[in-house]
Amino acid sequence: MTDASRSTQSSPQLTERLRAQAIAALTPFFIDGHTCDETSARVVAEGMLDDYNAATPKELQLSTQIIALGWASLACLSAAMVVKDESLDEMLRLQDAALALHRSSQKATKALGARRKERMKNPRALTPENARWDEGVFQLVINQAMEKMNDANARLAAFMAASPPAEQTAKLSFVTREPMTPGVLARRRRRSGAAAKNP
Repeated sequence: MTDASRSTQSSPQLTERLRAQAIAALTPFFIDGHTCDETSARVVAEGMLDDYNAATPKELQLSTQIIALGWASLACLSAAMVVKDESLDEMLRLQDAALALHRSSQKATKALGARRKERMKNPRALTPENARWDEGVFQLVINQAMEKMNDANARLAAFMAASPPAEQTAKLSFVTREPMTPGVLARRRRRSGAAAKNP
């Protein structure tokens, strides 16, 4: 074992600490604004993180970022669907935020795949870059995702406060039925842009 690979080996205590940190960072993304059930949110966060089967601190970091970015992106898409009749500019702003989050998630997904490929190819010679947890990047991504999600949720809350109950139900029901994803949104925006150029 090389000095570099030896220096990247994680003790069980460190691995468990980082896992606990990752779950704690994800839990707020799954807390429902009405029930504030932190215990259930933590269970969901833990389950989603465990599905990634991260084997190194870096893989754990990237998996956590992917989940946070994806959840924030979906929140922005849902809010965009709700506000579209109130403000086209606001809808486009939320859609742009969703697409930016989705691109960041895809970038992290590619990085995770590369880290896994290298680990499987030569697990005894992991470089620090491919194994170490980067606290600065982790906090930056989680904070950005949380900021975007909170903004989207604030827009939803404002709609709920200002709209009659019947309108709330109709719009929120539509949002839950709409099979909208960042990929679908990107294709729709490309088509609408092409149509605008070629009326």
